Parts: sequence; structure tokens; C-alpha cells
Amino acid sequence: MKRSLTTRFALSLLALMAFAVPSFAKDKELVLEQFLRGTLKAEGSFRNSWTGQERGLTVVMRGKWDNAQRVLTLDEDITYSDGEKGKVVWVFTKNEDGSYQAARDGVAATVSKDQGAIILRYVASFGGVGLDFVDRLELTDEKTVLNTATVSFLGFIPVGSVTLTIRKNGH
Repeated sequence: MKRSLTTRFALSLLALMAFAVPSFAKDKELVLEQFLRGTLKAEGSFRNSWTGQERGLTVVMRGKWDNAQRVLTLDEDITYSDGEKGKVVWVFTKNEDGSYQAARDGVAATVSKDQGAIILRYVASFGGVGLDFVDRLELTDEKTVLNTATVSFLGFIPVGSVTLTIRKNGH
């Protein structure tokens, strides 16, 4: 049993290492106020870590940049594959040094950069339970951002993962 778990872990690690980030993403930094301005559409799914079930989702995003205030407002209308709907409004403030501050519906996120990607860390409440999110937004080409997120409880108990492909409208 122990050998089987070790083998599975090693194979999983090798599979992750084999996933190559497109060279475009390594060369280009995601600038939120440039990419997320205007109307965008995202499609993807939430995968439950416990059951393996997937729940599809589509997000229509409208981003507005206020250059004077250095604020990007991202209005998201979410539709899940089972018909449930949701709405989230993110507010990103760009600091003088190029870093960002972010908040959504009273939830503050820490924002960092990693090899051109934007990383958001925050806790959001669902049904009164606080879930930890770590979102990675990475430019894959000039018209597409890949948003991958891990969702956990207490910061270490896996709950699920989200994969969204965000495209500029019309692409």
C-alpha cells in the first residue's frame, strides 16, 4: 500500500512537471488593466476534490479602467451548468510600483506576481464556511488568459480546483 501511494505520488509529480507553460507566457507579463478591459468571456469548470465531479461555468466579464484613480473594476456574471447564477465584482487598485491591491464583495486578496502571472490569495465564504482560494492568472497568448485556482478549507484540506479560459470578446 505504501509503495503504491509513493508510486502514484511520483507519477503525479512527473505529470505535473511535464506540463509546459507556453513560451509566450514566459515572455509576457499579464497587465490586468490592459487585458481585462472591455467585455470578456470565460469558460471552464470547478472540480470537486472529494468526488471528482465537475460543474461547468461560464463567466461574462466587463472590465472598466479608471486611469485617474488607477482602478480596474471587473464585473462578473457567472452561470453554472446546473442553472445557478452568481455575481462578483472585483476592484483592483494599481500601486505606483506596479503591484496591485484587490478586493471583491468585502473580501481582500493579497496579490503577487510570479514569472509574469498574477497570483491572488483570498478567503471567501460559501454557506458560512470560509474557503481559501489561490488563483493564478497567466497570459497564454495576446487574447487568452488561463485562470487556475486551488480551493481548500483551513488552507490545507483540498476542496476543489477551478480552471477557466478567459478570452477577449469575439475570440
